[in-house]
Parts: sequence; structure tokens; C-alpha cells
Amino acid sequence: MVGEVGELSEIFMWRGEVAKGLPNWKESDKQHLGEELSDVLLYLIRLADICGIDLADAATKKIVKNAIKYPSKTI
Repeated sequence: MVGEVGELSEIFMWRGEVAKGLPNWKESDKQHLGEELSDVLLYLIRLADICGIDLADAATKKIVKNAIKYPSKTI
């Protein structure tokens, strides 16, 4: 999984700020990004399964925790 995260991070290494929707990216670059994101997601889902973690539940709890720690009115 670490290798896949490394491959994903390499895509962004020299791009600086990334605009929503990636309007300045070539379609082939967007496709490559989708492939790398998918690789990371699949490894993450598998790791959560092996560890017995309900990933949806853990993410929901983390969102609630972050909302308390970082209230939107202070951001």
C-alpha cells in the first residue's frame, strides 16, 4: 500500500495547487490519477477488512470528531 500511495503522491509532486475538476490536466493524466486512486482505495479496503475495521463507521466517527475539533465557524 505504501508503494501505491507513493505512486499517487508522485502525480502531484510538481503540480502545485490543483484546481477542482482538474481543468488543466490532460485526459490521460486524469485517467492515470483515477487508476492510482483506485489502487490505494482497494488496498485500504482490504487492510480495513483484514484488521476488522468498519471503514464507513470509522470515517463517520472521524468526521464527527473533526467537526467538534474544527468547527466550521472558526475555519
